Amino acid sequence: MRQDRLKVHHAELGAFKSFVVGICVFSLGSVLAGWLNQHNVHGWLALIDNILTGIVAGLVALSYERLRHRDIEKKLQTIRMMNHHVRNALQIVSAFSANLDGTEQGMRVHDAVRRIEWALREVLPGKIDLSDAAALPNSKMSANNSPAL
Repeated sequence: MRQDRLKVHHAELGAFKSFVVGICVFSLGSVLAGWLNQHNVHGWLALIDNILTGIVAGLVALSYERLRHRDIEKKLQTIRMMNHHVRNALQIVSAFSANLDGTEQGMRVHDAVRRIEWALREVLPGKIDLSDAAALPNSKMSANNSPAL
């Protein structure tokens, strides 16, 4: 439920930012158009003004998207690094748990290893599809693959 509220908040924040950028571009265009009309500038110069306004708006959007992409890449690099370190540590735990095979502690360790492997594979794979970035993991898992502790 909390994650749904975060998705809605994120979508509302994105819509608000888009609205603010649109208002800023509209305001800039209106001010420039008023200035051009006041100085009797029409025709090609007015067209050039509109083109420049569009280019500036496009550059603002492009720079924002580049910053956002760079931030996502940084986060993904951190996820890949953590995935690698956790897998290495998990191999050691698995190797030592081999001595506990058949015991209740061994079954618990194997179950914990399986849950951690599931989390690394499904929740923190180290790659992301930007169109589905906030999707929840597959909820149709069998009881044996359940991530619950």
